[in-house]
Amino acid sequence: MDSGTLKETIPDNARAALEPTARGARLRRRAIAMGGFALLVLGFLVAIGLGRLILMLVLVALAIGIALFVGRKLRGRGSTVRHAASAVQSAAGTAGRRPVDGVRTRKAERRERSRERSKEKDVGRLNARGVELRRQGNPTAALEAHRAALELAKAAGDSSTEAMTLNNLGLALAHAGDERAAIDHFDASAAILREIDDTHHEGQVLANLGFLHGRSGRREQAVYCLEAALDRLEPDSRAFQHVQEQLRRAS
Repeated sequence: MDSGTLKETIPDNARAALEPTARGARLRRRAIAMGGFALLVLGFLVAIGLGRLILMLVLVALAIGIALFVGRKLRGRGSTVRHAASAVQSAAGTAGRRPVDGVRTRKAERRERSRERSKEKDVGRLNARGVELRRQGNPTAALEAHRAALELAKAAGDSSTEAMTLNNLGLALAHAGDERAAIDHFDASAAILREIDDTHHEGQVLANLGFLHGRSGRREQAVYCLEAALDRLEPDSRAFQHVQEQLRRAS
């Protein structure tokens, strides 16, 4: 910290204590006047012949008075300087020290962000594991992985991840032969994606729903879902081309 910055941090009372005061100037002028008056009286007494004894007594009294006055002023000045120095040191220390509460708050925020990232990674690993198990022909184990991922996504309040996990559960349930539960999970996933305005992923979920209806012979429902999916998918995407092909077959 440079000197200009430090000066700005010195309290007003400390800065005032370091500067000469008008009161001190008045006291010095008063002491000079009293000394001059005492010398005048002394000269008068000598002139009228009261002798050296009176002169000595007056000089001693004057010296004692001046010594007491000077000592009192020095003690007061020393106390003021010590107080000012303490104030300056305190101000400089406060200016250079970081607030403890702020540091603790930032540490707590970093820990919270670290926990959130860890949960996101856990959800991603569980979903990836579930997809792998489903493709290997083990839908029961896949369902366990996706359900565990769904609980973490809900706890984190991550709507997008929750919706995609519901879609994964729908696929696993369809492979397990539970079509009714699969349809319910696809519907729930599409509703969340519609709410958060994730059009592309909503189209993918509707496509999965259409494929399921088509596989089960429900042609009308399949065509409806596939057409809705095409309205949401990007025309140049592979998903759009795949859905378009399935729609031609269903028609």
